[in-house]
Amino acid sequence: MHKEFKATYLYIIKTIMLFAAVITAFLVFNFIMMLLNVIIPTWLFYTLNVIFAIFTLLFLFMQLTAKKPGFTFHDDGFKYKRKNIKYSEIKHFIPAQGGSEPEIVFHDNNTYVLELSWFLKKDRQEIEQIIATNIK
Repeated sequence: MHKEFKATYLYIIKTIMLFAAVITAFLVFNFIMMLLNVIIPTWLFYTLNVIFAIFTLLFLFMQLTAKKPGFTFHDDGFKYKRKNIKYSEIKHFIPAQGGSEPEIVFHDNNTYVLELSWFLKKDRQEIEQIIATNIK
């Protein structure tokens, strides 16, 4: 069985809004630093500006290279984001209840939250059903 689910377009809107927020924060930081330029030395102004710019570029790069949430089901497990999970590794599955996200509990009692809020409701229900029925 090979089945694939992709996130809705709301994920793209979230990414664009994050870009806008980060760029706005950078511009506000620069404005505040320009106002404080009278009080602080010039070398500190440029140093803080370069450090903030590097962190901003790093965050934007991480957002660009992050993979859109998706599920790909195989016969022996599934791939969620960048993690391959086999059904034999799962101890039990906790379905979503009242707006919470579903969780997977492994045999070593570690839990992994599945962020299904980016999928359509019928896709979320089908994903939960496939996982619940394939756990051994």
